[in-house]
Amino acid sequence: MRYCSFDPQASTLYLYFTDLEEGQAQAAIEYPASLLLDEQGQIIGCRIDLDDAMILSQLELALDCPHTWLDSEHGHLFIQITDDDPAEVVALPDTAILDLDDDDRVLGVELALPAEWAAPERMARLTPLMASLDDEPVAGDGPVVLKPSTALPAAASEAERAATSAESADETVIEPPPQQWRAGFVALVGKPNVGKSTLLNALLGEKVAIVSPRPQTTRVPLRGILSRPGEQIIFIDTPGIHQPNHRLGKLMVELAERTLPNADVICFMVDISQPPSRLDRMIAQQVQRARGHKLLVLNKVDQKPRQPGANYLAAYRDLGVWDTEIAISARRGLGLTALLAEISARLPESPPLYPLDQITDQSEQQLAAEFVREKALFYLQQEVPHAVAVEVEEWIDKETAMYIRMTINVERESQKGILIGAGGSMLKKIGSAARASIERMLGRQVYLDLWVKVRPNWRDDPNALNWLGYRARNFQ
Repeated sequence: MRYCSFDPQASTLYLYFTDLEEGQAQAAIEYPASLLLDEQGQIIGCRIDLDDAMILSQLELALDCPHTWLDSEHGHLFIQITDDDPAEVVALPDTAILDLDDDDRVLGVELALPAEWAAPERMARLTPLMASLDDEPVAGDGPVVLKPSTALPAAASEAERAATSAESADETVIEPPPQQWRAGFVALVGKPNVGKSTLLNALLGEKVAIVSPRPQTTRVPLRGILSRPGEQIIFIDTPGIHQPNHRLGKLMVELAERTLPNADVICFMVDISQPPSRLDRMIAQQVQRARGHKLLVLNKVDQKPRQPGANYLAAYRDLGVWDTEIAISARRGLGLTALLAEISARLPESPPLYPLDQITDQSEQQLAAEFVREKALFYLQQEVPHAVAVEVEEWIDKETAMYIRMTINVERESQKGILIGAGGSMLKKIGSAARASIERMLGRQVYLDLWVKVRPNWRDDPNALNWLGYRARNFQ
């Protein structure tokens, strides 16, 4: 790397491969990352786990930097401040964001650091390369050098200008009297991997839904509850509607579709960086038949269109009749204030439906199991896609730590071997990352005991689906 910087408010470490200018970063992609530590536990760099989508020419700037090299056999990009071998490699719970320029070259890396690794003593060896952040970042969106350009991509320009202007408008909230409470259900629907869970987590400011690069991560509708002065919004994060090829997939689609008739507001989420697909059109037709207010939510406005110069906004508008359209970037937090304002204006008058301090309808045990499944999907990706279900077997509050025993169910012996890894290495990696998420949720130490069990074809077995908790319930 050429230099680095650290944003303590966002707990984010930025590594730069070139001297950046405002607006140079035009797009971003995400990959798993690990910290590289010396014998004293200080950070000396990171490892990015790439896939076949990353080509060598995109790493031109990175590989020009000293102490940066590519292990092409395993797809690992090592970014270090020394040629010394790291004493320890620690997987980060969140993906690294790689910022790209117009030529799709990697300009730098953003690492979200857990509190343990954000301490000054952990970054002492980075000090000689550490540059201070701009005193006044543009629009408050982190270091100005890694902020997406205000010269917007063609496909998103009209939509993102609307989001940007709405964000900069007066955000003063007028609180209604107590007797004028509003509350209602808001369904987040769309095809798989369009960003519904990312949006839910961003709106709540808490992680209640797991996020994975793979589609169909959410399996049952999950309620996230946002309580603000005078209003309560109950978001329902539905499974992505898709063409199912097994019984679990059919159940997921059925549950997603059953949220539509009872929702007060329906947010139809689409990916504005690519044209509408057949699945987008099918879902739009279902949304149009529902009674609730219909908002067209154009996500991923920070990404370049699939075809340079293309504009897909009109094509999405033509999918139905919409109350309004809102352009957002769930990952970057762009347009969320405008989205909430449009939702709030359409809530029915009602007292709060949940306690004001409750943020989800999921129990701690359910969230902990989902964290384990998230990390399994994250690290295994193509190898063991969605043949994973997690059960909580024991949950014991002990004096020194919370003891949790879980079983990870797979469908084949070969998947079990992949999930465990050589000498248990993969299972340890999944467990370590999941434990960190569970400890943040519980605010205390956790002893996580993971086991792997083969349950043949469980996704097509009705008894197994019921036993594993995937029951066709009537979600409002």
